[in-house]
Amino acid sequence: MRTFATLSIAGVTGLVLIKLLAMIMFPLFALIVGLFAMTVKFALIAAVVFFFFTMFRRHREKHEAEA
Repeated sequence: MRTFATLSIAGVTGLVLIKLLAMIMFPLFALIVGLFAMTVKFALIAAVVFFFFTMFRRHREKHEAEA
């Protein structure tokens, strides 16, 4: 009976520690994922702006060369 009590206390303690660690780690993980998603979003916006900028620049240079 004494071994069962020790094993039960160890299991409950481990479960509580895992729950506490999860309370700390899940928000940090969500923050990291959110920052990564924001970085990808800004990179995509910058790529689209750069694409249109080079497209219009080439179009303008082409018309200036013809004139």
